[in-house]
Amino acid sequence: MSNDNLKIWNAVEATDPKYTKQFNRGGGFKGTATNATYLAKKATQQFGPLGLGWGWNVIDEKYQPGNDQNVIHVLRIKLWYMLDGKKGEIEHYGQTQFIGKNKNGWYTDEEAPKKSLTDAISKALSGLGFAADIHLGMYDDNRYVNDLMRDFRDGDEFDGGADNDNRRDDRDDRRDDDPGAKGGNRIEDLIVRAETDIRNCQDIKAVTDLMNSKDMKDAMAEMSKGEVADLRAFATERLKDLGWSKPAKDKEAANG
Repeated sequence: MSNDNLKIWNAVEATDPKYTKQFNRGGGFKGTATNATYLAKKATQQFGPLGLGWGWNVIDEKYQPGNDQNVIHVLRIKLWYMLDGKKGEIEHYGQTQFIGKNKNGWYTDEEAPKKSLTDAISKALSGLGFAADIHLGMYDDNRYVNDLMRDFRDGDEFDGGADNDNRRDDRDDRRDDDPGAKGGNRIEDLIVRAETDIRNCQDIKAVTDLMNSKDMKDAMAEMSKGEVADLRAFATERLKDLGWSKPAKDKEAANG
C-alpha cells in the first residue's frame, strides 16, 4: 500500500553527488556535506518560494563559553513549511565555533552566526528526508553514488533513490563489449527513466497505467527483448511492493 506519510521523504531523499563534498574534522570524524543552496532549491521545488511555501524564524541565539577561551555560537530556529494547505513546523539547533584555537593560534570566526543558521536549516530539513541517503549511510556505498551520478546526469529532475541492482551494470558491460549495440547511452537513459517512473508510482493503478501508456510502449520498442523482460519484472516487483498479488488463474497457468 502507498504511504502518504513518506510523500515528502521519497521525493527529496536522493542527493545529487554534484552538490556534495567530503570533509574531515578533528578526532577522526569524517563524512559527506551537502551544499546548502542546493537544499534550499529542493525545498523551494517541494514547497514553493522561500517566505511563501517555507521559511524559518530564529527563536534564540547565544554565545556559549567553553573551556579556556573557546566560545560556541548556538542558534535555535523554527523551520516552517506548507503542505496541502497546512503549516508544519520543526525546531532545530545549529552551532559554530566563534572563538577557537588551531595550529596558528587563537581565532575569531565573524561568520559564525551565518554558519550556525545554515547548520540549523540543514538539520531541520533532514528531518523531512532531505539528503536522507547521506544521513542513512548510503553514500558509503560507491556503487550507490555511481548510480546516482548516472540518474542525475540529465539535470536536477530526478526524483527517488538510485537503483543498485546488478541488471543495470550487466547492460552497461554488454554495450561496452558490443560497439554495434542498439542505441548506446540513449537506451540506458530510457531504462533509467522508465524504472524511476515505475518506482515513483504510489498505487497499483498508476503502475499499470504507466506500463500501458504510449510513452512506455515507445520506449520498450527501442529496447532488446531481454531489457523489456527486465523492465516488466521491475514493474512486477513494484506492484508487489504496493500490495498486488498474481491472480490464481495466472499462478495455475505458470505452474502448468
